[in-house]
Amino acid sequence: MDLIIPKDYDPKLSIRETQEAIRYIRETFQDEFGKEMGLNRVSAPMYVEKSSGINDNLNGYEKPVSFTMKDMPGETIEVVHSLAKWK
Repeated sequence: MDLIIPKDYDPKLSIRETQEAIRYIRETFQDEFGKEMGLNRVSAPMYVEKSSGINDNLNGYEKPVSFTMKDMPGETIEVVHSLAKWK
């Protein structure tokens, strides 16, 4: 995709100001949308113990990426691929 800039284009903001404006819009939208919808931002783990049941098996066909850890013998660890159960 080619970038097309009109010859007489005169930006009103510097590159830094543009980035700050984008961040402000993103954060404001997230905050206001969250308030209206009653949502709270939460942190989620990158991986969980399979036995925890936290990882959502959405359709039964996909298999989450899993691995074992030396410090947790006998436990399978899964990469979290959906936060559907977190709502």
